[in-house]
Amino acid sequence: MTEFFTGKAYKAKENTVLDPIRISTLLKELNVSNAGKYNLKYAWINMGGWQSWNPCEELEPNKTQPSLKCHLLKQWNHYILFPESHFETSKNIVLGQFVSYIRWENFYLCFVSCGNINDVLPPVQFVFNRHNNTVTYELADKGKEWQTGELQAKITVFTASSYFECREKLEKLFGSCDKENPNYSSRFDSIQFLGKQPAGWESWYNHYFNINHNLIVDDLKALKETQNLINIGGFEGKNVVFQIDDGWEIALGDWDVRKDRFPQGLDTLADLIEKNSYVPGLWLAPFIIDYRSKTAQEHPDWILRNKHGKPVMAGYNPLWGANFGKMQPSLPGTFFCLDLSNVEVIAYLDSILDKVINKWGFRYIKLDFLYAGMLWGCYKNGGAAYQWFNRAVKALTSRTQNKDGKPVCYLGCGVPFEPAFNYFPLSRTGCDTFEHWENKLLKKLNWNGRNSAYLNVKDSIGRAMWNKIIFNNDPDVIFIRKENCSLTTKEKELIATVAVLFGNQIMYSDDPAKSTSKEEIEIAKTIVGINEKYKNEEFSVKALRDNVYTVESKNGKYQGTIDLEERYADIR
Repeated sequence: MTEFFTGKAYKAKENTVLDPIRISTLLKELNVSNAGKYNLKYAWINMGGWQSWNPCEELEPNKTQPSLKCHLLKQWNHYILFPESHFETSKNIVLGQFVSYIRWENFYLCFVSCGNINDVLPPVQFVFNRHNNTVTYELADKGKEWQTGELQAKITVFTASSYFECREKLEKLFGSCDKENPNYSSRFDSIQFLGKQPAGWESWYNHYFNINHNLIVDDLKALKETQNLINIGGFEGKNVVFQIDDGWEIALGDWDVRKDRFPQGLDTLADLIEKNSYVPGLWLAPFIIDYRSKTAQEHPDWILRNKHGKPVMAGYNPLWGANFGKMQPSLPGTFFCLDLSNVEVIAYLDSILDKVINKWGFRYIKLDFLYAGMLWGCYKNGGAAYQWFNRAVKALTSRTQNKDGKPVCYLGCGVPFEPAFNYFPLSRTGCDTFEHWENKLLKKLNWNGRNSAYLNVKDSIGRAMWNKIIFNNDPDVIFIRKENCSLTTKEKELIATVAVLFGNQIMYSDDPAKSTSKEEIEIAKTIVGINEKYKNEEFSVKALRDNVYTVESKNGKYQGTIDLEERYADIR
């Protein structure tokens, strides 16, 4: 059943909220017998999620949804909240976005905001009220001037009697990433050159910000010469990615090379990466800006501002924002976002991508912190955030080949799922992982967008149904190393198993020259064995209780348990 919502002419001064619909009414319209017996109080609810870092799980009956706010660092509240929402999570209120489902044992009721498959419409939030047994649709359309009869939302609701039936119906809506599948979607064309299972190395989860020319060259050489996950896994010769992450730029917003770290420039490195038969990759966060940057100081009108004329906060990072003084117009460590309605901003961002791709030679572009493009502000040219966001990401991802005719692709990260899936067929589908099972400090702060191996795995399981249909799911990196890593062998194998079963990109971030012990090589071989065994299988996953799941392959060949409490995966 697909519902089309239109209205009268008006300007949305706040998000539009449609009238609540009883779950029993929806089920009756779907010809479900005994519709009245299905109540949200007794259902598992999968939230889908606003963006990559949002918590996602099958929320068991009566469990409160993880908080979407951080009360200590208020700048983080912009990360994972549905923009300008009227609603907050509570015991009775569960918030879902884009693709969410309700499950009673093996019976599924799925909600899909599918207007952006062929149109450009505001993202939709599903507000599930357990007490009233209703769902309410909230549109992120603040600032939009609607015309009478204009399409505001398109929502498909369907039932299924199994996990795999749900996937089949989603595939009919969104298509498949498998080129041999009759439902193949052309939006996956741009990543086909990476192969059926993209793989590679990236600098972030070992070196973090502390990178330089010599370190990257050493890692490139070691990746080629040592026994490591990439070589043992036989990924060589399959357009393996070698990606340089954050730490190369002068400042957030000044996307030129730090000469103290990379005196020979990045074009030299990209050329060296190509000569070693890897795809050169580079990290960028184009929508956010440090107020201290040259760009911010020269173009203050490029920064999105609120109704009081103050820059709109986009987040907190002590490296990306001054603590106090004239170079910090907000809370300490705050960074800000650009006004994407400004044509000068779009031209500037387009010139950066042209430089990165056609001058420097990078072909795998990781675009991060993209949620900032959906933050509300007083746009120079009026309108709603989703309209400007769409224009911006369309421009940023427009290059599918470089000047030499070699293919180019993009990885979305920190990306709002619904308004971006057409442009980022390869997307992170969980929060950042971590070299420890849990981030104890940020857990104490009750920040549920934190970097955490545990939360990353939980998110990957929560969005498993999307893999190879909505996105080529990127579950984030797999760990092998012992140095600077407290993960046990069992935890490393669990992370790898979830990545293989419910994702379709294998990334590795260890220093390959320092992960050469017999123990580490054996772990790499075990993970390669897991990948070879399961990579061509399609698995269902269903929560038994919080943190414990049953999994089964579609052909019935494999079944087992994933237990995040005991931290193991047992699939046979």
